[in-house]
Amino acid sequence: MHVSKKRQSKTAPDIVSAPAENGDVAVPVAFGYEEMLSELEAIVAEAEIRLIQDAELA
Repeated sequence: MHVSKKRQSKTAPDIVSAPAENGDVAVPVAFGYEEMLSELEAIVAEAEIRLIQDAELA
């Protein structure tokens, strides 16, 4: 059975290099859907806090 490239890309996790604790070696870290969603939610929450703080200063 043939699977299209689009279908394959959705099933494979993205691999990025993260710095190791000691800074010597980069370790590959897999980010799946849940991890990406969690990161985006954190970014949005931080942006909302900044907007509130900016509005208070204005």
